[in-house]
Amino acid sequence: MAIFFNVFLRTLGFLFAVIFIFLIIIGIGAYTNYHENSEFELVRGDTESDETIFILEINGPIIQSESSINELVGLNIISPKEVKETLDAINKLNPNILIVSINSPGGTVSASKELYNHFNNFKKKSKAKIYFHSSEMLASGGYWSSLAGEKIYANYGAIIGSIGVKGPDWIFFNKPNLISSGILGQTIEVKDEIEVYSTNAGKSKDLFNSFRKPTEEELTHLNIMVEKINEDFIQLVSKHRKLEKEIIRNEIGGLIFNSSQARDNFLIDEEIFLEELVNLIIQEKEYKNVKVLKRSQKKDSLFNMLFSNTIIKKINFDNYYIDKCNRIRNNLVSILSYSSVGC
Repeated sequence: MAIFFNVFLRTLGFLFAVIFIFLIIIGIGAYTNYHENSEFELVRGDTESDETIFILEINGPIIQSESSINELVGLNIISPKEVKETLDAINKLNPNILIVSINSPGGTVSASKELYNHFNNFKKKSKAKIYFHSSEMLASGGYWSSLAGEKIYANYGAIIGSIGVKGPDWIFFNKPNLISSGILGQTIEVKDEIEVYSTNAGKSKDLFNSFRKPTEEELTHLNIMVEKINEDFIQLVSKHRKLEKEIIRNEIGGLIFNSSQARDNFLIDEEIFLEELVNLIIQEKEYKNVKVLKRSQKKDSLFNMLFSNTIIKKINFDNYYIDKCNRIRNNLVSILSYSSVGC
């Protein structure tokens, strides 16, 4: 019996050792795969060419966020920090042209302005000209960031515009009777009053309290705050698109336009598909031997697939996504609509 247990324990130990080594190999593979995926791939042309066009694809609402978890749960979010890191890597390639292929309904004011600044700083450090192109949507904060480009293009039918700033909503429940939560979300029934007490120090410290009406003074203050940012937005559009401020303020405003309307209102330079834009640039710049690069698409390693099918299922991604939506809602935002990003 002792011999049996001795052999059994040795065999079990051997199996655990093999599994441990296997997991280490998978982990190394995942690490290597991550870094390989962070490189760039050749789309067309000669790798030895000195003339380079780089296509940077970014999609989703613009918000301060860690890109790794976003990719893990399948969320498309434009992170200014990640874009800056990518721009720094692109700059080392000394491209002649950077085409930013962007689709975004907007984002928080701070993140949109930061993204705009990163593109401007790239222009100062690089010899590259920047062109923006949208295949589907370029609105509000997304349009704000695209003003850093030399020109703006869009596919036929793309949605462009929404030059405006939306502040946080103040929802007031008049005499709520019952608050309950269920599978369809939170519900509030209103009939008779219930009393809500809160402790706050400082005038208007309970801004956006759902159980009291805003005062006229508070609404005026919030409108002034939003208008100041909107004026900065209008100033940028006027400067980069050579449009009169009054036209932007009174005729264009927060409206959205299809691509042909946007072109007629001078919000974009032309309706053109991305591949056609690349060919147009090659023709205009008279490039003879050009290479076109883009960031490699990240692929799931075996480690990531195993990890996502086990441990990741224990994470409540619904709460993570709700947190992102709440962060957008509770910020001064430059965004088309909450519903456009699933919020």
